[in-house]
Amino acid sequence: MSTDDRPTTPSDPEETFEDLLTYAELLNSPRLARLYVYVLRNGPVEVETVKRDLDMAHSTAYKYVGQLEEMGLLVRQNAETPATVTVEPIRLRLETDRGNVVATPALVDAIGRQLDDDDIHVFVERQGVAKLAAALHYTLRIVAGELTQRTAADELGVHPVEGMTVFTALENVVEEAPAYDPYLEFPK
Repeated sequence: MSTDDRPTTPSDPEETFEDLLTYAELLNSPRLARLYVYVLRNGPVEVETVKRDLDMAHSTAYKYVGQLEEMGLLVRQNAETPATVTVEPIRLRLETDRGNVVATPALVDAIGRQLDDDDIHVFVERQGVAKLAAALHYTLRIVAGELTQRTAADELGVHPVEGMTVFTALENVVEEAPAYDPYLEFPK
């Protein structure tokens, strides 16, 4: 996955498309998303610590660590004993005919939080991941003082109570994101 810290080869369409597929897989798997953000926040971290803190079975933790490693998102440091794992912040910028989209670790965090936050979980169940990404966008605008929650819910196209509920849950993501997401931009 390309980041600003690593050189990218824009003329390599295969690598670019692989990055897109990797990010899509991460955004469609709340368990991988939660693990990715945990390691991003705490890394380098031992897999045993991941297991304990995320309350994962041994085989599940190693399965997800292996998946993130195969996806090119996670690096295992075997030179140390016990081995540790790290990840780098990733960003996906997508230009479409309908506008531009930027997905950063804050969105990955929101995806992963549906495992622990009922308000986000119910919203994703009812509205889907794309609507959650839009809700995160509106939450940034709410936190920046550009919109009220009610106006944002109208623009998002959801019932005001549903919108306000998810915006409140996502405000926790937005408040914590500056510590681990160098790409998150608040509206000006």
